[in-house]
Amino acid sequence: MSITSFGDMAHSVFLRSRTAELKESLATLTDELSTGQASDLSVKLGGDYTYLMDIDRSISLLESFEVATTESSFFASSAQMLIANIGENASSLSNDILATTGTTNEDNIDLLSSQSRLYLEETIQSLNAQVAGRSLFAGTATTVVPLAGVDTLMSSLVTEVSGLTTAADIMTAVKDWFDDPTGFDTVMYQGSTTSMGSVSIGPNEQVNIALRADDEDFKQAMQSFAIGALATESGLSLAIDITSDLISGTGGELLDTNNRLISVQADLGFTEARIEEAAVRNAATATSLSITRNELTQADPFETATRLEETQYQLEALYTVTARSNQLSLLSFM
Repeated sequence: MSITSFGDMAHSVFLRSRTAELKESLATLTDELSTGQASDLSVKLGGDYTYLMDIDRSISLLESFEVATTESSFFASSAQMLIANIGENASSLSNDILATTGTTNEDNIDLLSSQSRLYLEETIQSLNAQVAGRSLFAGTATTVVPLAGVDTLMSSLVTEVSGLTTAADIMTAVKDWFDDPTGFDTVMYQGSTTSMGSVSIGPNEQVNIALRADDEDFKQAMQSFAIGALATESGLSLAIDITSDLISGTGGELLDTNNRLISVQADLGFTEARIEEAAVRNAATATSLSITRNELTQADPFETATRLEETQYQLEALYTVTARSNQLSLLSFM
């Protein structure tokens, strides 16, 4: 029977190598037990990463959709609030005008005309609003303030209606100026004539918040307030019967304005609902995919704990052997 023996140096190298191997295994198993994730995915997945990569790609896509839905929801709600302010002003002034029907006097005309100009200015400010540094109503020209100021609008209208002697002619001239491409669109609108494109908020789902300050519904709002503001605009010096008719005409125009804005808000509300539904659906899908991914990559806690205990036992045994080996001496055999 042959006996294979190792020299002291080889024996020492073997013990150190085995100790390092067990320590590394112990660290790996400890990490698996604490994180719950397998350290060697290749072994865990049998070398097939296809399904895992598909899950990771889907999760990444859903994260981009989350950004899109958050931004779209923010812009839509901001636009909704601004349009609501315009609508509330239109409704309030319309009610005030209707409440004075038959009792219109110079003081009432001055008050209502001043209110018209104030609401016209607020409407322009609302349509010029920016959210997160981006204009909401300028089309693709998101860095541009879409509308010129109220003074520019009123001075252009004063020039347009000068010399007209009836409220009906003045209102017709105002409407024609707002409809004329060389009128409002040239003098007032400074944004892009191209609306913002659709935004993807989910797989095969898009929304479009394509609102511009030169949309007919917003022009109708500005036109309505402008007619009332012209009643007492300096430079016209209109007779009281004409100013009274202009104020009355403003009331009728504002009723149309309010109905139009309600329709715009309803459409925008539908878009907001779609964004919210998509966000909830995307979040649920992302959660489901994350659970599936964890199931694919998680380490078996019972198996890991068993292997960890076994490795600890082996390491302790190796330490014992090493310690006894270091205590050996020639004197012990004599």
